[in-house]
Amino acid sequence: MTIGTVLLLEDEPIIALDIEKLLQENGADKVVTLSTCAEATGWLGLNTPNVAIVDPRLSDGVCSFAVKTLAERSVPFILYSGEPDAAIESEPAFSAGQLLYKPCEPDRLIAALSRAAIGSFEHSARKGIPTRLPLKKGTSRTTGL
Repeated sequence: MTIGTVLLLEDEPIIALDIEKLLQENGADKVVTLSTCAEATGWLGLNTPNVAIVDPRLSDGVCSFAVKTLAERSVPFILYSGEPDAAIESEPAFSAGQLLYKPCEPDRLIAALSRAAIGSFEHSARKGIPTRLPLKKGTSRTTGL
C-alpha cells in the first residue's frame, strides 16, 4: 500500500513510535509526527498531508483547528482517541473523520487508514492528478472493519 504523507498527531511517545513503525511497514512514504496543537497549526500552515491520524486531545488542548483545516482541504483523517470526549462530539469538523478507540488492533488501524487513503487518492484523481490506489498485498477492497 502506498499512502503518501501521513500526519500523525499524538502526544504519547510510545504510541507515536508504534504507529510510526506500523505506517512505515505498510507503505507510508513519509510520517510527520507532531505532539501539540500548536505544532500541527504551524505545519498545516505550510503543508497538506494525504491522510492523517489524529488524537483529538493533545497536551495543549483539543485539535479543533487542525481538524477543521484537514476537513476544509478534504484530507481524510482518523480520530484515534482513548475515550469518548464531549469536545469532540460538539465540534462539527470532527464528524468528517473515522473514529477508532485506543487501543485497537494494528490491522484495524491500517484498514481504516487504507480506506481513508483510497478516498484521498480518488479525490486527487478527480482533480486530474495521477494516482496510485493503496492496497496491502493479499487483501481486497472489501475486507477490513
